[in-house]
Amino acid sequence: MAINELGNYLRARRQATRPADVGLPVAAGRRVEGLRREEVAQLAGISREYYLRLEQGRDTHPSHQVLSSLAKALALDESATSYLRRIADPPPHRSFAPLPGSLDDDVFAFLDGFEGTAAYVINSCQDVLAVNERASRVFTFGTVGSNMFDTLFSAAARENLPNWDEHVLLGLAALRERSDSDDPRLHELVGRLLVTEPDFARLWGRHDVTVQSSGVGTTYVEGVGLLTLHWQSLAVPGDARLTLVAHYAEPGTAAEEALRSLG
Repeated sequence: MAINELGNYLRARRQATRPADVGLPVAAGRRVEGLRREEVAQLAGISREYYLRLEQGRDTHPSHQVLSSLAKALALDESATSYLRRIADPPPHRSFAPLPGSLDDDVFAFLDGFEGTAAYVINSCQDVLAVNERASRVFTFGTVGSNMFDTLFSAAARENLPNWDEHVLLGLAALRERSDSDDPRLHELVGRLLVTEPDFARLWGRHDVTVQSSGVGTTYVEGVGLLTLHWQSLAVPGDARLTLVAHYAEPGTAAEEALRSLG
């Protein structure tokens, strides 16, 4: 985990924001796709020197007004703006991820009651804390204690998941948005993957934080083939660090029949 999280985030968002995204003209022969530092400073109404200090980590406590101006200058959405404020002014009470083995048996019984649905509970670092039978058969990460990214960066996932990059980016955006930047478990996970997975380093460096709470995805299930399933993620009541994810099929489809057969 980078020490200068605020500066690294500003730099990554600046490089990912195109001039047209914020209403700036694009001159012929421009060599950079993203924004220049002076352009961000101008859009935010601050000096270039002050913005440079923020990126370099020489000033880590910008005012609420400056943060709002930077969010607007970089065209950040609500989730990205919230993350910007959190890393600039961390909450006094930290929120570390509960670890596998910390959930009551009632949670497992609750998941087993999801008829025709592959459901599991993950923590903010995307460790699997609970899983029902269908999910354990549909997903290769379907065991308590596994981590979603160890599965996503496996050879099987790269081969069988359509739009693999999109799956990884979605997971990384949720990881960065939901986890506490000082969580030892996050440091351990990110540190290991930065060393072992070049693609992780490339995609983590984008600093995406926008979170998607529902969608449609395709996954490969051995003995069944490709299954197209809808999914929905919900915060677990009483603990915002936990997320319940449920995958289900369109009624009356072959995918629904296949999913039910796996229960």
